[in-house]
Amino acid sequence: MEQILQFDWTNFQPETDKYFLTSEALENSVTEKILQNNFHDPLISSSEDEEQEVINWDEIFSKKKYNERNNHIFVPGFRGCPKYPKLSSLKPNQQTQLLKVICANHSHVLPQKTFPRPTKIDFGLFEELKPLYEQEQKEFIAWAKNLWITEHCVRALRPKPPVELVYEAYFKLNASELQCYPKLYTLAAQIPLEGKNENYNEMVFCEDLIDVNNLYMPEIQYEAIEEKILIVKNCSVPEPCNKHPCRFILPTEKLVSILPKTEIERELAQYALEQGAQYIASESALKCLLTIDQPWHITVCVSEAIDSNGERSNVVVLGSEFSIKKESVLQRTYKAFHHLLEDALVPLSERSRLISQQASSEEESLMLSSMDVQEGLEPSSDDEDNLCIDTGDDLQEGEPQTEELKDNNEKESNANNNENSTNKKNIGPYVCTCKDTIFEVPPPRSYKKWRVRNKVTGERHDIIVHCEHRVRHGTGEIVLEPIPEYQLECGAVSLSRHKVAAIALSLYLRRKASLLKVRIDGSSGEIVTMEKLSSTEWSEKHGEMLPHIADVLHTTLNQLQGLLPGNYILQHDPSHGTNAMLYRPGKSNADSLVLNIDVDAPAPADQSADVKVPPTLCDDLLPIHKHRRILPCAFTPYEDQLPKQPRKAPAKNKTPPRAIKSSAERGRKRRRGRH
Repeated sequence: MEQILQFDWTNFQPETDKYFLTSEALENSVTEKILQNNFHDPLISSSEDEEQEVINWDEIFSKKKYNERNNHIFVPGFRGCPKYPKLSSLKPNQQTQLLKVICANHSHVLPQKTFPRPTKIDFGLFEELKPLYEQEQKEFIAWAKNLWITEHCVRALRPKPPVELVYEAYFKLNASELQCYPKLYTLAAQIPLEGKNENYNEMVFCEDLIDVNNLYMPEIQYEAIEEKILIVKNCSVPEPCNKHPCRFILPTEKLVSILPKTEIERELAQYALEQGAQYIASESALKCLLTIDQPWHITVCVSEAIDSNGERSNVVVLGSEFSIKKESVLQRTYKAFHHLLEDALVPLSERSRLISQQASSEEESLMLSSMDVQEGLEPSSDDEDNLCIDTGDDLQEGEPQTEELKDNNEKESNANNNENSTNKKNIGPYVCTCKDTIFEVPPPRSYKKWRVRNKVTGERHDIIVHCEHRVRHGTGEIVLEPIPEYQLECGAVSLSRHKVAAIALSLYLRRKASLLKVRIDGSSGEIVTMEKLSSTEWSEKHGEMLPHIADVLHTTLNQLQGLLPGNYILQHDPSHGTNAMLYRPGKSNADSLVLNIDVDAPAPADQSADVKVPPTLCDDLLPIHKHRRILPCAFTPYEDQLPKQPRKAPAKNKTPPRAIKSSAERGRKRRRGRH
């Protein structure tokens, strides 16, 4: 034990430094940091070298906004569950596995709600249950059609006041453009719009005549939907202009033309012939030829033009779409949503930038024109010696003027003064009402030359197509396509084959353009989904539509090539099938068409006939489906989402029937009553 005690196992050495604070300990001390912290107000501090910390409140308040009612995630277009008639044949876990596969292909729908990536088992189950899911879709769509007539049809019949205001503004604009046209037309011919040999026709691009720079278009704000975005709101609308009856910039000019529509069509015909084409059409007219499931009217002008050799040729000019009377509520809402959607997505900074650019370009063009005029007035060197000042009177000096000459001079001076005063006051029938507005200058327009030909016969038609370019995102052009929705809790509206072809044409006429397909709640005007698709993605999703487009254009242009010079109207109704009616100016008869557009005419009182046909639903994913974990166009797998059965009323305790009294008791009561 002594040996153990003698050896110091702990190696104890007294450390005197541990009782004192070191500099390292002071630097790491939290208390010392708090005491040494210098708090100073940046407003009080006078030192300019100190950097003031600026709080970015926009970044703080721009965080994701959550909705406590919808599982802490904002779900655009959220509505209550429909009254499902029965349970789905797919179980809840099966629908969740199928939703994994669908959500992987639709990443733009409600990205805040994450779904796990689908596995090989999920893809295998999707292929296995696909026949059962498609069979349930057919039953679901048939049930939704009955629901449209009973409940959702009422929503379509109630468009918002801003929607009606926008539609009426464009309706008045088209009516003012057609004032120069004849008012009475008679039926001339029936024009087929579709052929039977789609594979034999093709549409080939020839050349760019006039191109548009993407920087001349406003840039839209395209982001994920994290809050409620309403497009139905008060906005500026165009008005008919007295100075510019047709807001159009001719390809040979830089300013808005003051010519009427008929004269503009003659100028377009002359331009088309100079470029070697027999047809010139607007994008709106060609899209009308493709959408035969909707009623429309377009102007057809056959004008005689003179080429460089002095030979006369007839050129067909297809104008933009218009309507003689107010359309159905669904069409009014769709056309108004085009303007409202563009107004909602384009910020004010972009509009002000474009207005300033337009003002500067107009000043430059006016300066150039004034310089040209001055150069044209400069005398040549040969005529300088022969110049003399004309005072306006041939009288010799000293000879008195007669009274007649004095009166004439006074009249001329008064007339000149009157003209100057009217110009200063800017009073008259040709006053510009669109000046200093965003509608002063129309959107930039491009001109491209195409060739529609038949591969077998070799017959070809050279056509120039001009189209407007409105918005962009980054450096690429965007084509906006609003889709009004009235059955959000049931499913998304499916685009018809004719509408798909019209959208494909818009993408095909532009280079590096993308489609922004926006689904909007028709009753509230709320944006539900925004899907951006390129032209290749659109063709992969819906198939190649170019042979069908070439067939329609080739068939229609064949029928219009032999018309005599004049103004015509091409009219189509869904009841006409694949045909359109061509009207020419003439006397009234049984098949006459009166071009008397009454702007102040009220809409038809009974509009239920316009919306009796329910929209066709499709299996596109909506935020409601992803939030509720229910497959699109499928019945619910959850029993709590079925309509609750009404409870039976509790049985009341009925009083028992009165006992049958014997004849003896009745006799005793009678005797008592007598006494």
